[in-house]
Amino acid sequence: MNELISTLLFILSLGLLVFIHELGHFVAAKAFNVYVREFSLGFGPKLFSFKRGETTYSIKAFPLGGYVAMYGEEVSLNGIDIPRSRSLLGISKPKRAVIMSAGVILNFILAFVLFFLSNWGFTQQQLTNQLTVESGSLGAQAGLVEGEVIDFNALQAQDTVVITSDTTKTYTLRINQPESYTSTLDDILEVGYIDLANTWVRFVPTSVNEFIDLSLPIRTYTNSTDFTTRQVDLHWTSIETDDGFDWAPLGVGFFIYTIDYTFTEAIEASWSDWTRGVSLIFNTILGMFAGENLDQVGGIVAIFSTSSSVLENLGLGTYIFLWGLISVNLAIFNLLPFPGLDGWHLLVITIEGILRREIPSQVKNVLSLLGFFILMSLMVLLIFRDLGFLLAIFL
Repeated sequence: MNELISTLLFILSLGLLVFIHELGHFVAAKAFNVYVREFSLGFGPKLFSFKRGETTYSIKAFPLGGYVAMYGEEVSLNGIDIPRSRSLLGISKPKRAVIMSAGVILNFILAFVLFFLSNWGFTQQQLTNQLTVESGSLGAQAGLVEGEVIDFNALQAQDTVVITSDTTKTYTLRINQPESYTSTLDDILEVGYIDLANTWVRFVPTSVNEFIDLSLPIRTYTNSTDFTTRQVDLHWTSIETDDGFDWAPLGVGFFIYTIDYTFTEAIEASWSDWTRGVSLIFNTILGMFAGENLDQVGGIVAIFSTSSSVLENLGLGTYIFLWGLISVNLAIFNLLPFPGLDGWHLLVITIEGILRREIPSQVKNVLSLLGFFILMSLMVLLIFRDLGFLLAIFL
C-alpha cells in the first residue's frame, strides 16, 4: 500500500509541476491572442482529450513533460485560416519573451507556494545534534549525558582515526547523514573499510567477543556559544541476533526541535527557503559545467526513489518541501540556453532583436529538434544509470 501511495503521489506531484509550467505558456499565449492548437500534458499515446473553442486539451501516456502547440512554432493549421498577427512571429518580441518565460515564472511561484504549505501546514521538525541517552544503555555506561553534543566535525576531521577490534584488522570510521527523525547514534556511526574495488564494506561482527573502542569528542554547552570539551571512551560490544551478529544498541538518540510557524513567520521562512534553494540549485548546475556535482545528477527514477524515501522517513511536510526544490530545479534548468528549452527561445528572441531580423525558421526548427533529441537521449541514459544504481543495491 505504501508503494502505491508513493507512486500515485509521485505522478500527481510531477504532473502538477508540468501542468503549472505549461499553464504559464498557455495563459500568456491566450493573453496575447496567439492561436493555440493543443495543450498537452505528457507525451506518447493519447489517453484522454477534449476540445473547447479552438484548442484541444490532451493527457498522454508518459507524464515526463508537456507542450503548448502554438501557431508559429512548428504547428500545422490543417487548412484553418488564422491571420499571421495571431502567430508567435506576428507579435512583438517582448510579448514573445513573456510567453516563453511564463512557464519558468510559474514554476518559481509554485516553489514558493510549496515551501509555504510545508512551513505553515506542518509542524517543523529539525534533528539537532543534542544527545538523548537511555538510562543503563551502553552510551550511559560510557558516560554520555543527555543534552551533550558530539562534535562530529572534529571527529570527521581526524583522518587518522583508526578503530581497532579484538581481531588483527583495523577499520576506519564513517559518519552517515541521518535518514529520518528517529535516526540514532547507531545509524550515524559506521565502521568498515574500503576494499580493492574501492567499495565501502561495513564491519559486521562474527561473534559476541568482538568490540569497537571509540573516542568521542564531546561538547557541554553552558549557553549558546560557550562550551567545555572532553573525550568519552565508548566500548561498543557485539551481540547475537536472529540473523547472526551485530553491534549492540547504544541507546543514544538525538533531540528533535519542533516549531509551529505563524502565517507571517511561514512567509518569511518560505522566502528564505526559496532564495537558498535558487542559490543552491543554480550553483549546482553551474558546477556541472565545470565537471563538478556530476554524481548528483539523476533521472526520473532517482527522483522517484528520493521522494519516496523522504515521504516514508520524513513525512508529507518535507515531501512537499522537496517538490518545491524540484520546481526550482525545473525552472532554472529550463532557463539554460539549450535548443528545445525556454532559455534557448529567449536567447533566439534576444539575438533576433539585436540583429533586427528573424533567424530562418528552418534553422530554428532543426536546432530545436536536435536539442529535443539530445534531451530525450540524456533522459534515457539517466534512467538506465538510475536503474543500474538500484540493481547494485538490491543484487
